[in-house]
Amino acid sequence: MSSLLQQFHDEISLRGYSARTRSAYLRAITQLQHYANQPLDSITDEQLTAYFRYLNLERHHSRATLKLQLNGIHFLYEHVLKRDFTVQLSLPKRPHKLPQLLSCQDIAALLYHCQNLKQRAMLALCYGCGLRVSELTHIKVADIDGQRQLLKVCQGKGACDRWVILSPTLLTLLRQYWQAYHPVEWLFASTYHDVVYPLHESTFRKALAKAARLASITKPCSPHSLRHAYATHQLQAGMPLHQLQAQLGHHSIKSTERYLHWSPELGHQGCDLLASLGGMPWQPPTM
Repeated sequence: MSSLLQQFHDEISLRGYSARTRSAYLRAITQLQHYANQPLDSITDEQLTAYFRYLNLERHHSRATLKLQLNGIHFLYEHVLKRDFTVQLSLPKRPHKLPQLLSCQDIAALLYHCQNLKQRAMLALCYGCGLRVSELTHIKVADIDGQRQLLKVCQGKGACDRWVILSPTLLTLLRQYWQAYHPVEWLFASTYHDVVYPLHESTFRKALAKAARLASITKPCSPHSLRHAYATHQLQAGMPLHQLQAQLGHHSIKSTERYLHWSPELGHQGCDLLASLGGMPWQPPTM
């Protein structure tokens, strides 16, 4: 590793960024260096602008990917190179598409088509607590408080801990899973060369995709789809928005409010404006 990249690694580690963010930022600056084919500290603002035009117009990167690239490069310039930079960046408009949400029937079909109890427990926990996949795979046995019916999610997004509710049905399933598999440290673990690791995210993604195929579900079905389903189904069941915000670990209530936009039936039903016009004198006579 070059001296500059080592400095970058040290600075981002000192600030406590997650491993996922560190990897994404490092990938951003190594891709920039590969594109420019010169030392990072010699790249000009004009070259940076040309680079982002290339990512936008030729690589067709999304708005989110461009912003991630910019954040990584900004970290390099601010904390390692100690210099300002100006880049002319035009971001594509953010597409506003309503997602295809999984129904309760879809969730039941997914659980039914799981290949074993371990997969069923993982899917049920991901959906039943609205977890991110990284949170699911890093749960420890000690994080489950059966007496209080709570699950401690340690160091979720933003390096924050939170408690989420474990329903009686989910707690019963987790006890059945523990009796069958007897996990010691990680609730869902894998072993490689006699070393126990938390289960890799891809393992759960593959199991979920297979269950979706067997259940003939054609909607997008990812771990985050389960999280979206949890949020909408809890709102439909009457959970207050601020409580859902805490359960999901959202820093901003705006992130939680999007579920109201996705499911307008959850809010005020509105009044029948046409009926309020008095009878129906506005209708033409029928022939």
